[in-house]
Amino acid sequence: MKKRKLRGYVLPTLYLIIIAAVFVGVNVFGKSLKTISYDSYDFVMSAFKNNVVSVVKDEDDTIIKPFASDKVEVAKGYYDISADDKQQQNALIYYEKTYMENTGILYKAQEKFDALATMDGTIKDIKEDEILGIVVEVQNSSKVTTIYYSLSELNVAIGDSVKKGDVIGISGTNKLESQESNVMLFEVYVDGNVVNPEDYYNMKISELK
Repeated sequence: MKKRKLRGYVLPTLYLIIIAAVFVGVNVFGKSLKTISYDSYDFVMSAFKNNVVSVVKDEDDTIIKPFASDKVEVAKGYYDISADDKQQQNALIYYEKTYMENTGILYKAQEKFDALATMDGTIKDIKEDEILGIVVEVQNSSKVTTIYYSLSELNVAIGDSVKKGDVIGISGTNKLESQESNVMLFEVYVDGNVVNPEDYYNMKISELK
């Protein structure tokens, strides 16, 4: 039997056809695996999402006091017209032979203490008063303004944004309470009216926005 010799281009052509077939097969098989993988992933994730519990706590709606030190105490309370005579007397400030009703709470301590933002806000004004020392006004919301008197050092400037708990400054001195070296007078205004800070601490931030 006479053997026929294959032409030179036949084998390369066969090789190319085989390689192409393998390539197509791998590609199709890969797509199939990819589809199965994503379908399975989506199924697992959908089951997970349906049972997920957030670990992020809701925003704290409480108002904090303007200090954190447990060594701070009240030197002069807020003058409340509905309080008894003794409480009213303890809330009077005497300066240059004149008695004045305290419109905030005067805090004191043996050591310097931080003055804290009671809720988020913006530093609206900073000034220095001859009697009360450095004064910082914070616009906490459209309803609330808090004012810090008698600070000795500041961590803020006009226009700064502050978060609840941020340090606004450090306690200082004033001429109303000259015997104390570490004091801070704190006032609160709600809708333009001065209120007892003790009542303010019991309010909710959401109620004052």
